[in-house]
Amino acid sequence: MENCKIRELIKAVSGKVIRGDQDCLISKISIDSRTLIPGDLFFAIIGPNFDGHDFIVEAFEKGAVGAVVCKDASTLQQNEQIDKNKIIIEVKNTLFALQDWSKHYKDKFNTVNICVTGSNGKTTTKEIIAHILSQKFPLLKTSGNYNNEIGIPLTLLQLNKSHKLLVAEMGMRGLGEINALTNFIAPDLAVITNIGEAHIGLLGSKDNIFKAKSELLQSLEKDGIAIINRDDPYFLNTLEIVKNKKVYTFGIENKSDIMACNIRLVSNKGMRFTLVIQNGISREIYFPLLGRHNIYNALAATAVAFVMGTELDLIERGLMSFKQLDLHMQLSNFCQGIKILNDSYNASPLSVESALETLIEVAQNNRKIAILGDMLELGEKSDFYHQEIGEKVAKLSIDILITVGSGGKIIAQSSKEKGMTEERVFSFEKNEKINLAKKLLSLTKSGDFILLKGSREMKMEEILEFWQREHPKNSTN
Repeated sequence: MENCKIRELIKAVSGKVIRGDQDCLISKISIDSRTLIPGDLFFAIIGPNFDGHDFIVEAFEKGAVGAVVCKDASTLQQNEQIDKNKIIIEVKNTLFALQDWSKHYKDKFNTVNICVTGSNGKTTTKEIIAHILSQKFPLLKTSGNYNNEIGIPLTLLQLNKSHKLLVAEMGMRGLGEINALTNFIAPDLAVITNIGEAHIGLLGSKDNIFKAKSELLQSLEKDGIAIINRDDPYFLNTLEIVKNKKVYTFGIENKSDIMACNIRLVSNKGMRFTLVIQNGISREIYFPLLGRHNIYNALAATAVAFVMGTELDLIERGLMSFKQLDLHMQLSNFCQGIKILNDSYNASPLSVESALETLIEVAQNNRKIAILGDMLELGEKSDFYHQEIGEKVAKLSIDILITVGSGGKIIAQSSKEKGMTEERVFSFEKNEKINLAKKLLSLTKSGDFILLKGSREMKMEEILEFWQREHPKNSTN
């Protein structure tokens, strides 16, 4: 954040100064006392499982220049542990104050706003877009999963005069949430990766998921640009929303503005495909990510880069040099020729099916072991979706299935009903990951490919951590 006076912030958030110098300059905001650095202004945000007001004294002890609070202001003023020179600002709601300040601050800058949403692939797509375009434009992107009503404002407060582009991922857990996020960042380019079942338990149906995601498209101004998936089942519904806008499509199966054909695996290290752009230009591309779903992510990013006038050479260079994200389809060597396909960041029915298909493609004639955890937030259809995954596992002839959690048990039972034998299926509770890791010692052998996949709350990567601890013990016996 560029230097701003406290009095400017007070006016923007309709705050009241309890004490402190209003001409004091601030250049950084913090909402977490654990990562706060001296000179930060601390916002005491109240969340479902925490209250930032409990950490105000700690924030001051770590060097915070001041705090924005919505309760106990008079008590803080009398607290002898707090330096009398520290700034205390009282507001009605600290989250709303953070949001109001971020909107005020954003208005200082004129950026082209590229916003990405979708059920699957939005984080990877956002990262690829930023990676390609950063070769040509100074830009700011949302970090990690800063895609909500807190993360977006914190991202905006990192803007400076050098930034020409803003690349933002927008997530949602209900209707109206993406629309609210567009109040912070009005999209100039809107990207919808796909419509799947993620969060269906919160929204009730795929139609409602479509409505929630399409709020991004509805927020486009008349000269806004939409980039949409031609192969998605909701394509025609999407097209209807943006019929008066400039639209670019990407796809593999259906004729699109940005297409991939002749897709093939390159020695477990990535994919190669022919990129075809609407004007007939084609280019052979090497993309160092695994899975057909990641080709869609690359095409969506390419469409954005094309719209932004990026030269094909730069697009190719950006795709070729992209680094895989942690816990997103990471293939690594474990030991004794065993390979781990770690896709444990999150899981939905669509992403689990994609991960299983990638396992089959990458492993080829080697043994395939799928370790699958619960898929969460699927609501009343949770059992149905877990059963479908079990059927998929059996259909793909996975050699060994290991499941974690209550939903995992449904996957296991469904796979056995579809033909997998008892000795090839194992189930564990969420708190039995150490036992699972020990079981792997007797199940695995050289050349095996192992997929780790589950919802974020399942923390499936812990299995690998436990296994890495147990394996040296076993090797020395």
